[in-house]
Amino acid sequence: MYKIIKWTILFATAFLAGAACAQETEERVRSSILSRLPGFVYWPKESDFNLTTTPYRLCIYRDRDYYTFIRGYLRDETVRGLPIEFQFTRDLSDLKACHVAYVGKVSVREIQLIVQRKLVEHTIFVASSEQSAAMGLHIRLFVGASKKFDIEVNQAAFERSGSELKVNFLKHAKKVYPGTTASGGQ
Repeated sequence: MYKIIKWTILFATAFLAGAACAQETEERVRSSILSRLPGFVYWPKESDFNLTTTPYRLCIYRDRDYYTFIRGYLRDETVRGLPIEFQFTRDLSDLKACHVAYVGKVSVREIQLIVQRKLVEHTIFVASSEQSAAMGLHIRLFVGASKKFDIEVNQAAFERSGSELKVNFLKHAKKVYPGTTASGGQ
């Protein structure tokens, strides 16, 4: 009986450690993509990101655990030689001040609010919700059925913000919603 309990505990510990490791790996990959994203964007002329003295502002919406993780993981990273400026918020309107906002798994209603409030004109939104890119957010970044990161891009959202993704990023997208015909694109 002792051996069965011992093996059960060992197996459960190994399983949970594997799940935690997989979660951390997912967070590391997502964080690395978010830190490199500004280099794959043609920013509009009026964007303060074009000023070499402006740090990259990366905002995390609602997920305090991921915010803590990404700040620790990318603490020494820079974009254009400047440290990344991380911000956490629970208020959608605060995301207007960010260059990129990671909103994670947001509801359909929250996606609608982001689009209706025209926040996509000021900030590049990255989400993992199933309909996020189809409904008008810039990028859907998620782990697909193949257990690899998949990317969906909404060109209309980029058009509304006056920005554009470089081909080097677009070629990795599993799906690209076109500029003027994407649902949420007008």
